[in-house]
Amino acid sequence: MNDAPVTVAIGYDAGRLTGKLKLDGAPHNAVWTRLEQFAISSGAEYELTGTTIELPWPAILNLVREFGRQQRSLNFRFRPEEGEAKQRIEQFIQQYRRVQAARGTNALSISKEEIVTRLDAAGFTKRTLTDFQLRDLQRLLSLENGANFSVPGAGKTTVTLALHILTRKAGQHILVIGPKAAFPAWREVVDDCVVADAPNNNAEAFTVLAGLSAEKVDEAVRSSATRFLINYDMMIQMPEVITAYLARQPVHLVLDEAHRMKAGTRSQRGALLLNVASLPIRKDILTGTPMPQQPSDIQSQLDFLWPGAGLGLQIQRGLAPRDVLGDLYVRTTKKDLGLPAPKRRFIKVPMAEGQMALYSIVRDEALRQFSSLRLDRKVDLIGAKRSVMRLLQLSANPVLALRSITQDAIGLDSGIVAAVIAEGASAKMREVADLARELARAGRKTVIWTIFTNTIHQMETLLADLNPVLLYGLVPSGEPTDPNSREGRIKRFHDDPECMVMIANPAAAGEGISLHKICHDAIYIDRSYVTTHFLQSIDRIHRLGLPAGVETNIHIFQTMTPKGLGSIDHSVSRRLAQKLRAMQVLLDDEDLHQIALDEENADDPVDYDVDAQDIIDLIEQLEGRAAFDEEDAE
Repeated sequence: MNDAPVTVAIGYDAGRLTGKLKLDGAPHNAVWTRLEQFAISSGAEYELTGTTIELPWPAILNLVREFGRQQRSLNFRFRPEEGEAKQRIEQFIQQYRRVQAARGTNALSISKEEIVTRLDAAGFTKRTLTDFQLRDLQRLLSLENGANFSVPGAGKTTVTLALHILTRKAGQHILVIGPKAAFPAWREVVDDCVVADAPNNNAEAFTVLAGLSAEKVDEAVRSSATRFLINYDMMIQMPEVITAYLARQPVHLVLDEAHRMKAGTRSQRGALLLNVASLPIRKDILTGTPMPQQPSDIQSQLDFLWPGAGLGLQIQRGLAPRDVLGDLYVRTTKKDLGLPAPKRRFIKVPMAEGQMALYSIVRDEALRQFSSLRLDRKVDLIGAKRSVMRLLQLSANPVLALRSITQDAIGLDSGIVAAVIAEGASAKMREVADLARELARAGRKTVIWTIFTNTIHQMETLLADLNPVLLYGLVPSGEPTDPNSREGRIKRFHDDPECMVMIANPAAAGEGISLHKICHDAIYIDRSYVTTHFLQSIDRIHRLGLPAGVETNIHIFQTMTPKGLGSIDHSVSRRLAQKLRAMQVLLDDEDLHQIALDEENADDPVDYDVDAQDIIDLIEQLEGRAAFDEEDAE
């Protein structure tokens, strides 16, 4: 005769957003030991007593999914407590089944004609949706939560507003969390799409919560307003206010540039979003680059959308992201938009003698620092990033690199220092300036990208005759009438015929601006390991609305080194190509295939987000063990 099954009660704490497992019986049994081991290894905060396990609610859902099918074989049963715990477990089980079904075939629940009719009735008549926007809406409406991975310029903001209007229930709010650079698009989209006298207050503008105190934010979300915008940094400064708001109010939560939570529980923003993931009535994530570095980047985004479904865990266990996602996302590509492919041109520039001597010293120092990685596969990533950035500085702006090197304990020959100073601006910087002037003489405005603020200012001096505007992290947002604000500088670049160049940092200016009506040439002094920075900076000038017949040109400058010295540019080009390939496989995007192909057939430079595999590749390059194209030495 079998023993009676062990009972494990599941409770829900609405105040703490946690679940508590309570064992009915003696704690020393195999089932309870397994549950404790799962809690300890989950990566989530946990509290254990002899007969209780407390975890964040998403972790409880993961545990229920992992052990639910083993109840019979392990002779135990979960028993959700009456009330909210039981209701949430039942909702999770239903959603989990629907997610699994939708991964295979996302059955459409509404026709395009019905979407148009319902939007017309809601006052959404000022903007006509394109066929691909209607297609994406169809698929998103068939999902409880959605992922829109369309390229910039495809209208993700417009589609999301339409989605909210079509799914909105009485009393429902919408909260958009995104970078400040995305705010103008959200502030303008309602007026661009919805008539002023639309029913059900559909013409309500978004209330911006950025810059407010926690008390003022709480006051705003308790007011009669229903549409809100907040940036990620503000969100993590007031977790109690945001959590309480999502807990008491039915909210459609939207993450714009959702890849910013890719670090998951390793970052404040990711941890907070994962913790509140079970509260919103609907969730949507928007990003054109869901996997900018590696497959794990998308893991936390999927766990946010479908907590407890185990999609992130499948990626962690090595399943291909494309197989995990199935049909749970939409993407409009540049091919869908009918955009002609941009032309990419790689321009190789040799090092000057002083620059090469300094590069050789720093390269040797970097190899000494990286030596621990060969021994135990571990590395001081902070120190490694500093070395990588120094090599990148040297490839583009040796005077800038010299300043940082002299602050450290690296001994330098005075002759090398004198040579670098005498050489001044690198050959790369001078050739970039020459190309910008050549384009200006032809009446073509140019955006020049570099990851170093100091290089931005040096290029401003070199190109003073072209009246440049600068965009980098310290430039504040403001009104277009303020010439010192981000918006004022963008306006000047558009309107001033004497201003022929914008010099910008892709991390600060790669989002939220459109230059495609007046600028069709982008020059890269240096680039980033982060695919997001490169792809989004291209999208500033290559996006929907590009005038017919206009050619987009991407000029990528590369500093070359003699064979045997090892070029950081070669290493970064390989890593960037690998990351682009992985994202192309995920999104089945022909444009990404072409960009990756271009990277694989050329060489180029780096940035701050460096992972261990980047360092491993760099070591092989600097030691001369990586594949080398003889043509690169010419």
